[in-house]
Amino acid sequence: MTRISKRLKAITSYVAKDDKVVDVGCDHGLLSIYLIENNLVSKVIASDVNENALKNAISNIEKRNLHIKTVLSDGIEKIDLKDINTLIISGMGTSTILHILHDNKKLKKINKLIIQANNDHYILRENLNEKGYYLKEESYTYDKNKWYVTSLFVKSDNKNTIDVLKYGFLNNEDYNDYLLKKNYEILKKIPFSSFKAKFNRFKEIRNIKKAIYKSK
Repeated sequence: MTRISKRLKAITSYVAKDDKVVDVGCDHGLLSIYLIENNLVSKVIASDVNENALKNAISNIEKRNLHIKTVLSDGIEKIDLKDINTLIISGMGTSTILHILHDNKKLKKINKLIIQANNDHYILRENLNEKGYYLKEESYTYDKNKWYVTSLFVKSDNKNTIDVLKYGFLNNEDYNDYLLKKNYEILKKIPFSSFKAKFNRFKEIRNIKKAIYKSK
């Protein structure tokens, strides 16, 4: 049975048996393979923009005698989504992810987005809220000396609060400590002469503390 990293395992906690998934940017294909081997979803398409990465995924799929469709595609551009209801996107920055999701017509039948962005989580949450996707759950995973944020968005008219858009659900004390520590480190690096920048960073730290308190 295929083994996957802690960060990829975090993604699998948000899938359901009736999900029909495109694993966008599948890389080695191990996540797609894991989902099928463990009967976690009803269908998976593995896609990647990089031909060598996709060849690697195909090789891994064939070694396990599995039948998983693969598509060489820039995001979801060349993928037929008529039978798909879920997209998984990980290992990318927010600007790339939002580019992939720019076409609302392509997203018409996509009810669930499971996203593990590398950066700019506030921008991601805010933009997806505007596109009609509500942040339902979020988890924080420490793997190989790095924190990973895994977000579950569902199609909904509901909107998240500004605190959730900015900071997530703040339901992991270790991640909360990391978030504060990171901002304190930024604060220390700001020169005393940059009073406005120092004040704004201090204000941000205060806002995070308030949000953590309200989330309890």
